[in-house]
Amino acid sequence: MTSADPVPGADKQGNRWIDDPTQNVLDLVDAAVKRLDDLVDAAVKRLDDLGQIRTEMIQREMLLRADHAVELRQAEKERLDSIRRVDVEAVQRSAEVQATQAAALASQVLATADAFRVSLAAALEPIQKDIRDLRDAQSRTVGGKDQSGDTRTNFGALIAASAVILALVFGVLTVLAR
Repeated sequence: MTSADPVPGADKQGNRWIDDPTQNVLDLVDAAVKRLDDLVDAAVKRLDDLGQIRTEMIQREMLLRADHAVELRQAEKERLDSIRRVDVEAVQRSAEVQATQAAALASQVLATADAFRVSLAAALEPIQKDIRDLRDAQSRTVGGKDQSGDTRTNFGALIAASAVILALVFGVLTVLAR
């Protein structure tokens, strides 16, 4: 290169020069920067709008969940109330059945006691009659051998009658104790 050839970016004297852009280039750069600023502003606004929409959606979802939770609690309360109602009815029914059974058992016990009383009275009647007859015979008999033989017979009958009476009484008491 000769000294006469200009150096790139320099004038003929070798002084470096700065290429100043024209007004047209400056206007284009300003327009591009403004366009980029507008796009950034639009993107920020869009993000803000999306954030607001998202916030509203989350709030709506939270309200739906809260309403659903209330419905679930109400359904669970109704389920538990239904179970309790069935339990109470079962207890009441059981109490009614027990009362009916107790009344039936009481009437059976009374009927059985009356039957034993009648049966015992019927069984004791001949024994009591024999005892009365023995007493009458004993009071009429006067001294001697006949009296001692009859007395032995009468005492034997008296002991047998007493044993039968005691057996019947203990039998009735055993049945009533059950």
